[in-house]
Amino acid sequence: MKAVIFDMDGTLYDTERIYGEAWEKAGISHELYLRLIGRSHVSIVDLLNKCGYRGEEICAKKRQYTEEILHKRGIPVKPGVIETLKWLQERHVLTAIATSSHISVADRYLDETNMRQYFSKVISGNGLEHGKPEPDIFLYAADQLEADPGDCIVVEDGFNGVRAGKAAGMLTIMIPDQVLPDTEMKATADIILKSMEELPEVLSQYF
Repeated sequence: MKAVIFDMDGTLYDTERIYGEAWEKAGISHELYLRLIGRSHVSIVDLLNKCGYRGEEICAKKRQYTEEILHKRGIPVKPGVIETLKWLQERHVLTAIATSSHISVADRYLDETNMRQYFSKVISGNGLEHGKPEPDIFLYAADQLEADPGDCIVVEDGFNGVRAGKAAGMLTIMIPDQVLPDTEMKATADIILKSMEELPEVLSQYF
């Protein structure tokens, strides 16, 4: 193995809970919010429109409410993240973030939490034609890292991300966040962990 590619929201940062609050404040049910996790902006707007909402308007409200919550609470880093990233850095392992969020969001989170130093590349799938569960973002990340997809490990929390990682032909590790793995996820993910704190021990088998 040569590289580890991390999802961002719900994997590195405990932000999916915040997004969930913001979506519900904007008028979206919890059940529909769960279907939005991991999707690109274009895909989210399309799904909201199909469900009878004015997608762009709802997204604007969600961004506003998200900003209000983050302003009050700050950007929460998940337990074990810094320790895992330091472990990888010490071993000179290539790392990337592959997020469905806009690159400006990723840049802000990394800068405000002083975590940019731990990543070789930061990839946003926001501009890609196909978001998760399609493999495009992970294949692009591997290309940017100059690594073969088969030499990459994906770390994800969401169903669509796990599907995308496997579709990309990568070893895929699921660390559930908002939704516990169902029968499909248990069959799809190569490894399922309870928290990021368990990850270095697992990665020690590969690096």
